[in-house]
Amino acid sequence: MRTERLELAGLPLLARVPKEPKALLLALHGLQGSKEHILSLLPGYAEAGFLLLALDAPRHGERGGPPPSSKSPRYVEEVYQVALRFAEEAQEVARKAQARFGLPLFLAGGSLGAFVVHLLLSRGLRPQAALAFIGSGFPMKLPQGQEVEDPGVRALYEEPPALKGEAYGGVPLLHLHGTKDLIVPLTRMEKTVEALRPHYPEGRLARLVEEGAGHVITPLMARMGLAFLQAWL
Repeated sequence: MRTERLELAGLPLLARVPKEPKALLLALHGLQGSKEHILSLLPGYAEAGFLLLALDAPRHGERGGPPPSSKSPRYVEEVYQVALRFAEEAQEVARKAQARFGLPLFLAGGSLGAFVVHLLLSRGLRPQAALAFIGSGFPMKLPQGQEVEDPGVRALYEEPPALKGEAYGGVPLLHLHGTKDLIVPLTRMEKTVEALRPHYPEGRLARLVEEGAGHVITPLMARMGLAFLQAWL
């Protein structure tokens, strides 16, 4: 396995390349994360044959910043402006990567990256399977009295990705979450699964809840996520 830098769709990416790649895995990091960080949380994936690709979200990593700050009065709106751009860029990167490598596509996202996974599925992207770590298909609750000005972000609140389950096309999807997550409460993940369930065939929508885990991708979550993806290779 080797690590290398490359460029796709005009964006810098970090890749972990196995000796004999079987599939692509586009990994999407969370708020205040980076391409380097998300790859560090997925040990064993490259060794299992996944060619991992990761890019920095807008306002993150080497693309400059700073990321949205909770001190900003428009924090929530800024977070989802980043998510919308991240989704557009990830979709183009996925298209270019498949054309370049000729391998089946898989998705994995953590926290904000998990929301982006939901955005991509709701927009018709069709990976072989996807992982949503510590995230959901519903946006976070707005602060009391705050209204969204950006029309794109407003649309996410009016019709969240998780309410577009018919558009997911039954793509195998595993949610991995902790019982002590204070950033994305477990109830928001459970609400996502409940909304999607009517649109999914048996065995294609799953959840893993780790007792005592907070807002972090744990080694157990990483291992179970890998096993899920391997089942759909």
